[in-house]
Amino acid sequence: MDGVKVSGKYILGDIYMQNKYAVLSYQGLSGLYALGLSLWTGTIYLYMQQVGYSYGQINLFLALFWLVTCVAEIPSGFLADKFGALKMTFWSALFRGSGLLLLAIFDKHLVVLILSAILTALGDSLYSGTLTSWIVERTKNSELDQGKLFSHNYMLVSLVSFVGGYLEADQLGNIELRLPLISGAVILYVVGLVSLSLVRFDTAPKPPEPLRFTFERQIWQKKRPLLETLILFLPLTFITVGPYNQWQLYFQRGPEIKTGLILVGINLAGMLGAFAFNWSAKLSWKTEQLFLAHVVALCLSVWLLIYSSYYLALAFMWLHVALCESTEVLQTKLLHEKITDDLRTTWVSGNNTLEALVTTVALALNGFLADHFGLALAWGVGALLGLLATVGWAFWQRWNH
Repeated sequence: MDGVKVSGKYILGDIYMQNKYAVLSYQGLSGLYALGLSLWTGTIYLYMQQVGYSYGQINLFLALFWLVTCVAEIPSGFLADKFGALKMTFWSALFRGSGLLLLAIFDKHLVVLILSAILTALGDSLYSGTLTSWIVERTKNSELDQGKLFSHNYMLVSLVSFVGGYLEADQLGNIELRLPLISGAVILYVVGLVSLSLVRFDTAPKPPEPLRFTFERQIWQKKRPLLETLILFLPLTFITVGPYNQWQLYFQRGPEIKTGLILVGINLAGMLGAFAFNWSAKLSWKTEQLFLAHVVALCLSVWLLIYSSYYLALAFMWLHVALCESTEVLQTKLLHEKITDDLRTTWVSGNNTLEALVTTVALALNGFLADHFGLALAWGVGALLGLLATVGWAFWQRWNH
């Protein structure tokens, strides 16, 4: 009996250490990847404008990015499920870093712009959801609170982005606007090397099977809760697409780059939002009800932002970011709760594909409204459409259940 107990302790201890190492690896890679992104996200459009790209060409970059993302998301999820999330993280870092280097090294050229958009989109698709799905699979049989894990990870990512964002804009950006892109590419290459060193901890690859494209008539009935949840997330894109993509253009004033300080506030707000999720999760609300409350709050923050003076608008922008971060944690938790089969990364990629498709539509609408009526009205209309669509879908679900 004693031998069994001792053996059990060894087994439990080994499982605990494996989970702990997996969590540390997940947080380390997430933090490094976030640093690689934060070093250029606050100035990339200012850099493109500086080297001579027009607003139309910048919009072409965005449109190509989301179009390629839409096409590549599901195949990337399939590849991650088949060959491992850590391997896909390596390729993601390689593609995205190379796309940034192309844009930074070469001056204005349409071919460079197109290649950069394609490579960065492929990198984004290969990364989105892969590490999250990996850590869920690694810890799903443990007593680890995955909601808290996601919340803590988002706080870590926000902290890293806080430091990186300040360095890239107010420091590197004021020296030379291409330096943030080069620095971000170098960090992403480091992420690739680290993920390669950890592939022995990857989830076991599934044996290759012939691809069969068949239509199953009962798919809606079998996957209804998951599919309804995927649709519920989509209107959120119309609310966030304007502030997420255009805040640099909305708040930048004068020749000196000041977006770094704004980005510091954005990242602090993100940390606050991730922390606030832990508090909001304690409310005795259903997860879907909590999501709807977040959507309403996000819309209010946009409307308050566009009708406020400059500094008050900044405060509401930071509030909007905090709400976005809390919503993202909630969305991740809700999505993984609804996935009940082994194709976790594939379903996450399916969700990201739908989001990319809707983002392309939302960007087109936003661009038309911004060109003709200004950014403020474009953001306000997007928030209104997102709210109406979310509430309408929620009522439809309630009516049909």
